[in-house]
Amino acid sequence: MDQTITSFPRGWHMVGRATDVPLRHVFHTQLHGVELALWRADDGTINAWENRCPHRSVRFTLGTNTGETLRCQYHGWQYRAGDGRCTHIPASLQMEPPASLCARTFAVAEKDDCLWVNLDPAAKDSVADSLDHTAAPGVALRSLPFHAPLQAVADALALYALADGEAVHASVSVRRSGERVGIAWQNADGAHSVQFWLQPAGDARTIVHGNAAFTATAEIDLPRFHNRLLNALRRTVERDAHATASLREQRVIPIAVRSGTPDAAKRWLTATVLRREVSAQDIVAFELTAPEIASLPMEPGAHIDVQTPAGCVRQYSLVNAPGERDRFVIGVKREPASRGGSRSLHDALEVGAQILVSPPKAHFRLVEGAPAVLIAGGIGITPILAMAGALEHAGVPYRLHDFVRSREHMAFASRLAELSQVELHAGLDVARTGAAVREALRDAVDGAHVYVCGPRPLIELVRENAREMGFPESHVHFELFANEVSHAGDQPFRVRLQRSGEEFVVPAGVSLADAIGARGVTVTTSCEQGVCGTCRVGVAQGEPEHRDVYLSNDEKQRGDCMLACVSRSRSDLLILDL
Repeated sequence: MDQTITSFPRGWHMVGRATDVPLRHVFHTQLHGVELALWRADDGTINAWENRCPHRSVRFTLGTNTGETLRCQYHGWQYRAGDGRCTHIPASLQMEPPASLCARTFAVAEKDDCLWVNLDPAAKDSVADSLDHTAAPGVALRSLPFHAPLQAVADALALYALADGEAVHASVSVRRSGERVGIAWQNADGAHSVQFWLQPAGDARTIVHGNAAFTATAEIDLPRFHNRLLNALRRTVERDAHATASLREQRVIPIAVRSGTPDAAKRWLTATVLRREVSAQDIVAFELTAPEIASLPMEPGAHIDVQTPAGCVRQYSLVNAPGERDRFVIGVKREPASRGGSRSLHDALEVGAQILVSPPKAHFRLVEGAPAVLIAGGIGITPILAMAGALEHAGVPYRLHDFVRSREHMAFASRLAELSQVELHAGLDVARTGAAVREALRDAVDGAHVYVCGPRPLIELVRENAREMGFPESHVHFELFANEVSHAGDQPFRVRLQRSGEEFVVPAGVSLADAIGARGVTVTTSCEQGVCGTCRVGVAQGEPEHRDVYLSNDEKQRGDCMLACVSRSRSDLLILDL
């Protein structure tokens, strides 16, 4: 057996076949850890983009190929073929999107019915003559993913011919050329040759593309023959890779960051799913680990942002007990009307999977040393449970009231069983729930603070009864997971950015955050419902129309800040501290 190493065009990788990108289709693949969306415009040109809409990071592969643009399925923003520039924002028809608002594009080439991508920003959309030698005659084989590093797959393919039990060993030749492996051999039926191209999808995932030829008088089902050999080889390679696997960091491609914008790399951590279990009906608990977690501040009541497998960002409260410093523990309820977030976590996130999460954010905080009445409804138990654990650990008086539809809906039952001051309220109707809330508030010790998290009706019930019973507003704290906001009465208003002096109109139906973002100024958003406080901006002049449930009444009355994702303006002109 002879083996020869030759050169290969640097940076170009085969990622699929021409048949993978028919008209009006978006093809999903991955290269060096970067998710790609490949699509063919109606004029026949191929586009290779990062699989992420710049607006809210939803996957392009969930959207629509219109023939001239890719339309994101979330808010309908459209990006044209070629340079990826945004050309259409449905909610801002009066305003042309800025030229800087573009999808992230990569060099792509189509040659000999194969698709090639280069992630180098300086690469050109041409592979010129450098790939002429890659054309391989014969039958295209089915592309096959291997959950193993590229080098392990290449080493195994060098022995590919030996998987044919009838191969004449002396006839076997192997030629390796970077990510290309060519093999030829003879058996009793004739002469075989096959060319493989290895696509480094990630550090531990390789996609194998191949073309095969056979010279003989006997007929043979070539695709089936090689599919059998490849699947047998894959089982062996993946078994060996699993036995020696260790957590690896994904390769990151540098992105130019505009001056004055936050460093995106500091916002996200790559976490691995350590454990997954059903905690209650429709609720799954996940334990996520990452090397950085142990060094991060983690307050009871804090939450993290999670980039879900569907591509959208969702917020989940941390359940962590005081001693759990090496992981994030969250509970995810499968929502019947899910737009993809909770559903994708339930359906796609398994043990060992990697997912992007933010460092903890503390908007729902305990008042240090103060006694507490803790009230949770359904999945609202998650931040309340962390608070109860912290209070018990610190020896501060508290009482936790958990309202659930039934015992089957009681999440994190084993953790609740470890606490000494828990009262379960299961299956109560509205009247009995109200009575239980009033009793819980009456039993509160002097100076106690009230913390409630759950459905909006429960929060309003607790706030109303606490007000009637004389609790100061500053002693009642709450966190909503959703906020229903109507846009039926939206009116356009003018905004001026104080630092640049730029002035523009926010049309009806367009959020202030989106309008600001369309001017090239970053306002970080998360929940888009006025719940989490991430998009808080300062107001220098004008009267905001507050539609959030995050700011306190005092903050709303002062009028010096607002949440840009949902709130609007009562005055004709709003001047922002931006």
